Amino acid sequence: MTAYECLSAFYKFIPIFWLLLPVCAAGLHAAVHIHQPVYHLADCVLSISISYFCSGRTVVFSSFLKDENLTHLGTETIVEIENKVSEGLNLVARWPISVFRSTGAVMEYNLYASNNGNDKHYSYVVIVSCEEGNWDGACDNVRRMIMELKTSPAWNSRGKFLIVVCHCVADGMQNGLKNLLESLWFFKVFNVVVLYPSTPRTVEIYTQFPYYLPAARCGQFLDVFHLDTWVQIQDTGFFLRNATLYAENIRRDLNGCVLRASAIKFHPYIICDKNGTVEGGIDMQVLRTVSEKLNASLEIRIPPGNERKGELLPSGTWTGLKGDLIYDKADVIVGCFLINYDDHMMFDDTSVYHSERFTWIVARATPYPRWLSMSRVFTPLSWLLLFVSVLIFGFIMKYLPTFKYSESNSDWSISKSILTAWAAFLEAGVPEMPRGNTLRVLFLSWVIYSLAINTLYQAFFTSYEVDPGLHHQIDTTEELMHTPIVFAFSSPLDPFFTEDMLKRLQPRIRCEPTKCLEYVATVYNATTFVGRVFLRYHLEELTKMENRHEVHPFRQDSFQLHAVFLLQKGSPFLLQVNEIIARIVEAGLVDYWKEAIIEERRLKAGILALESLKDSYVELNVLHLQGAFMFLLIGYAFSFIGFLAELFFGKKSRSIVKHND
Repeated sequence: MTAYECLSAFYKFIPIFWLLLPVCAAGLHAAVHIHQPVYHLADCVLSISISYFCSGRTVVFSSFLKDENLTHLGTETIVEIENKVSEGLNLVARWPISVFRSTGAVMEYNLYASNNGNDKHYSYVVIVSCEEGNWDGACDNVRRMIMELKTSPAWNSRGKFLIVVCHCVADGMQNGLKNLLESLWFFKVFNVVVLYPSTPRTVEIYTQFPYYLPAARCGQFLDVFHLDTWVQIQDTGFFLRNATLYAENIRRDLNGCVLRASAIKFHPYIICDKNGTVEGGIDMQVLRTVSEKLNASLEIRIPPGNERKGELLPSGTWTGLKGDLIYDKADVIVGCFLINYDDHMMFDDTSVYHSERFTWIVARATPYPRWLSMSRVFTPLSWLLLFVSVLIFGFIMKYLPTFKYSESNSDWSISKSILTAWAAFLEAGVPEMPRGNTLRVLFLSWVIYSLAINTLYQAFFTSYEVDPGLHHQIDTTEELMHTPIVFAFSSPLDPFFTEDMLKRLQPRIRCEPTKCLEYVATVYNATTFVGRVFLRYHLEELTKMENRHEVHPFRQDSFQLHAVFLLQKGSPFLLQVNEIIARIVEAGLVDYWKEAIIEERRLKAGILALESLKDSYVELNVLHLQGAFMFLLIGYAFSFIGFLAELFFGKKSRSIVKHND
């Protein structure tokens, strides 16, 4: 090619060069602006992490990237931010770091999934971007990532969340941030800080206060709250206000917002009147105190139906009070919920406010009939020995003396000796006194022996007449297991028994605690398993029931269970409620309310009045002495029969003699 041809070709490309120059300049300018915020945004994230993330606790680093978008210019910027932030976190070496990359597919939460090392996530760094600058895309990405993060057993909605928003347009920024925070609030994420790079050198920092104006009112977001601004000057970045970023977003003052509670009628914990209106109870006293200290308006709901505390049906539907928590109809449910693993994993349980000692309740043993009082003083073997001793003493009196002691020279016969011993034994007069010194000493010892036996007999006879006592009382679990009996107790107690034990507790009736207790009070071969406080409260009802018998709680407790309130998983009120409950328990208010409720119940029933008027003595009437009169009538009957027999045989013998003559 000649010089002329080269020059001609150059002049031909000059117009094309001028056309491409603006495009190249725009691309270079965009690249500079894209890469410029990377370093100072990473510095801002690292500064916040070092200042607020707990050392030694796991930090989760998460972003939403799709493989098909990795070549996108904005995606490359996010990758650079990821690299810079993760590199900085690793260099600091203060936290275990778990990197999470969203797949876009939400897995089902496994309640019993193993958590290696029992780790708990304490901090989250989440990087999201707006697709084509649209804020809705950022909100969708956050929702997907949170739904996937929740599937981990180490998920912690109360952790510190640092959300980094990239490539979102400034138009509608306030509304976009509000929607983003509302999406997080839906998942009970409230301890959150959002970073939004407004210029290549500044990062705006926002947060939420769900219950405080002007940002929100009772969980309804009105606007976002601007906390601070990160400014980058050359290689140095700093906060303009140096404000506390992770402040207490949920405080102990809810400014009169509604605290929704669901309850069931369960005396003495939840006491309702005839119309179903909640009047009081141990749980209600605690709940009202908590609501008062939180400055909240308490709204109590009693769910319709008979589901009571609720359970998970095979269809996946929750019923009862637990269903109210699952379906966001209540913030807290009360009704003496006992701590167990399943509830702990599915809900948030508060601190223990009451401990209940559980034991078996059986029918009280039947009393002995009063007419047996005379024979129950001694055992059958003792009675036998007493009668044998009378016979032995009679024989000794017969054969001990070797001389005749009566003036008529009449010897003591066997029958006379035995009758004399029997008369002395009954403290009655003898037909004839012994004449010899040997017999007198022997007879004196017999009289002393008889006096001791009679004194002992009369003392115990009187006590048995007043209180005949009971047959053998079942009072241990071993005896209960070897007795043919019906077990009646509610299903919520099943988690506290082993599978082998539940198989042994057959036959079984599933019923509510009150119905089970009434069943045991009317059926002798039945038992139930309830708490002692519950039993003390309901003794009044058992006293007034017709055709009932007394019940007997085992002297030893089987175990002690602890009662808590249940809140929604990740509830923002848990820490505040726990603090108030701890103060209530330390002050002894729960025990005070419990005793006051039971005393009031017993006073209304008149049980305390009956006990105070009960005298220390008992007037013996015919019912008490029915045993003595029964034996008297038996004696009269034998005497009359003997008299008739004597008349008959006497007449018969005379007729025989007369016939022989």
